Amino acid sequence: MVLLFALCPLGIGISASSPTIRVRILHNKSRVQVGATGSYKIQTLDSLKELSFPSSHSTLTVEASQQGILASGQTWGAQILIKPGERESLIRVGSRRYRGQILVRQKNSLLEIVNELPLEEYLWGVIKPEISPKWPRASILAFTIAARTYAFKKLKDPSANASGYHISSEQDDQVYRGVEGEDSYASELVNETRGRILTYLGEIIESSYHACCGGYTASSKDVWGGEYRPYLVAKRDDFCKKSPYFDWDFKIEATDLRERLKKRGLVLGRIYRIKLLEFDEGRRVKRLQIEHQAGKAELTGKDFRQAIGGGDLRSTLFAVERHHRYFVFEGKGWGHGVGLCQEGAKAMGEQGYTYKEILEFYYPGTTVETFY
Repeated sequence: MVLLFALCPLGIGISASSPTIRVRILHNKSRVQVGATGSYKIQTLDSLKELSFPSSHSTLTVEASQQGILASGQTWGAQILIKPGERESLIRVGSRRYRGQILVRQKNSLLEIVNELPLEEYLWGVIKPEISPKWPRASILAFTIAARTYAFKKLKDPSANASGYHISSEQDDQVYRGVEGEDSYASELVNETRGRILTYLGEIIESSYHACCGGYTASSKDVWGGEYRPYLVAKRDDFCKKSPYFDWDFKIEATDLRERLKKRGLVLGRIYRIKLLEFDEGRRVKRLQIEHQAGKAELTGKDFRQAIGGGDLRSTLFAVERHHRYFVFEGKGWGHGVGLCQEGAKAMGEQGYTYKEILEFYYPGTTVETFY
């Protein structure tokens, strides 16, 4: 059973109505270093056992053991809270500082670390890691509302009752770096849009976004399947054409390609050629066929990209040719292509579009509503 925990004192400028979000910041760790910028304390969830540290010089090693979590020479069971002792104190985990409080949970022989804090303060640590605070004001405002909507949708997902957290701090959700990810101007714009969420016909939307669409956004149904979402459709987008991510190429030896596929569980013979079978409206690869020594294998474009690595094969918007022992990919964009194109939103801001116009372009038919 997952328990909900009391919030630490809220940050300046954030009222009690700002919802609380639980962000997984680390997992599969045998030990972590924790501390604070001021006083702090560790306690069991029922508060029956507690230990206070009056100085920021007190750094602890928290580790997993067969008896449960070990900290300060004591065994604490399967879960502990690390809380600031005063309003200004920030908890440290490794080299990063975090607002709110930290939950440490032992799962089998490893630790999972969750940061629990007000949603608005969480967003302060998201904007700079995801986009540049030097972008046009309208672009940052548009992205901030999309990022808040993404997190708020996750917060409402009942699956958090099983996982113990709402969202991760990495690219599979939104990149979050705590206080080290904050920027004063970006935080000011977060505060300016406080509580604003995107809806479609009264429902909170899936506000997906990506780095660069390469000239054409993708339909969520084409990329992930599921129900059709009229606000996440494929459409032409010329705004990102000057982005450094608009065009790319990638070359890989056939033997290396085979090894990468093998690590993903696809064991093939010597690879001869790759044939692209099906495309979506924007020419993203939906299905491809790999001809190899032992036969033929079909993959979705999404699965193929995951197997090769999204940093090398930046999108499924590509063409491929065989040149001697190499496969050469030429493509456009970076990311899945669904929803808001960050590079396109930047260009729209530079061209004088308002944040509402940017959001309407990438999430057509949606409305910005204030939820709190």
